[in-house]
Amino acid sequence: MENYGGGGPPHWSMPQDAAIQAQQSYQEHAAAATYSGTTVAGTSTAAIAPNAPTSVTPPPSGNMPNAAKKNDRLARMENRVLVTRTADEETEDGRIRNKEAMAKIRDAWVYKQIRERVDEFTEYKQALLYCGTWNVNAKGKDESLDEWICSDWGPDGRYAPDIVAVGFQEIVDLNAVNVAVDNKTQQRTQYWVERLRATLNAPERMHGNPQEKGYALLMQRSMVGLLICVFVKAPHRNRVKSISSDSVGVGVMGMMGNKGGVSIRVQFYDSTLCFVCSHLAAHRENVAGRNADFVNVMSKLNFEVGEEAVREIIRNGSMSQWATGSSSVGIADHDIVFWLGDLNYRLDESLPTEKALQMSEAGKVAELRSLDQLNIERREGRVFQGFEEGQINFPPTYKYQPGTDVYEQRPEKKLRAPAWCDRVLWLTQDPRHVQQLTYKRSETPNFSDHKPVYTTMRVTIK
Repeated sequence: MENYGGGGPPHWSMPQDAAIQAQQSYQEHAAAATYSGTTVAGTSTAAIAPNAPTSVTPPPSGNMPNAAKKNDRLARMENRVLVTRTADEETEDGRIRNKEAMAKIRDAWVYKQIRERVDEFTEYKQALLYCGTWNVNAKGKDESLDEWICSDWGPDGRYAPDIVAVGFQEIVDLNAVNVAVDNKTQQRTQYWVERLRATLNAPERMHGNPQEKGYALLMQRSMVGLLICVFVKAPHRNRVKSISSDSVGVGVMGMMGNKGGVSIRVQFYDSTLCFVCSHLAAHRENVAGRNADFVNVMSKLNFEVGEEAVREIIRNGSMSQWATGSSSVGIADHDIVFWLGDLNYRLDESLPTEKALQMSEAGKVAELRSLDQLNIERREGRVFQGFEEGQINFPPTYKYQPGTDVYEQRPEKKLRAPAWCDRVLWLTQDPRHVQQLTYKRSETPNFSDHKPVYTTMRVTIK
């Protein structure tokens, strides 16, 4: 692995000849751009360059090659509605024009040319990144987090990650009082933040050099039972900016925080990273509810970063959207998105509960994988379109008898089929820029009815 060591890759800029060629190409294709007042989704109108190339979104496919997946994702991003905030103007010949729309068309066209040549003027280096997720079942004991957080660090911490992102679910009971008042969330948030901080910065891991080995908290975001924390290794702290967060509830009445997502986004050197922690709809039969929750979280999370930050993101080739006048970004407007949490997808209902328990206890992971609802839904293109997930090679992480390694089968408890509720997926503009090194579950701590899950990845950073 090649670490930055505090220096970091230089900020890149587009060569003048590339900018000129992009502008000339735009002028050739959209010199007479006009504005068509077509209302979309009842909110705004879409600007159209009549001679500019158009893109369509092909049907999603679970077997789509990496290059095709990348093109599919870019097509969906570039096919967005163009929202204007200035009034239309009518010309003498009766045509409708909008100066803001024309400017945005130009920006989008130039951006497309930049994206095609980005490798010519970008320097890349690699970083290690850790993502962990755990539903703690409203419990909290001072049990060591080392196996879950630090298993991949290696001797002397030589493989300690540059960024650590950890998501929790059910840090408080999801009862009516906590959902409505949110009165215990901050207390439990502080508890888990301090537990993580103490684990990451334990003296035995500093090796006498906390300035190089230590971790700083970039931000935390919580909502009822959800919490996400992002830490960065100390030498990189000054190369992180445009930090922002958001949360959205999609639970009771479609808006309460018992289910939903919390998210943090950062610019790390010249790459943009987004971390989403979510808790989706429960119950084995409610696949459609989970899919709908994903769509709502994906579409509603929004980060206000300011117009200058948006312009820089576009200059860095990280975002495909209409630039002028925009001061916010969505989840998809990042180089890499990491989505983790209790996604609550279960084993297909065609498998009886008793049989699912037998197969889980027997370690028949490969046979169970084909019956995993998330794998099925992604393969059919109904959810997490464009996202990737590593192959699962560990037993289902839910539902355990707390404090044991035994699936819950006590007679006084409802019998549930084991499931891989706890997952980590990612979405990237370039599939070459993410390499998953490990994807595991941790056996400790074990006081919850879920087992913790984690992954370590090597990511390519600009």
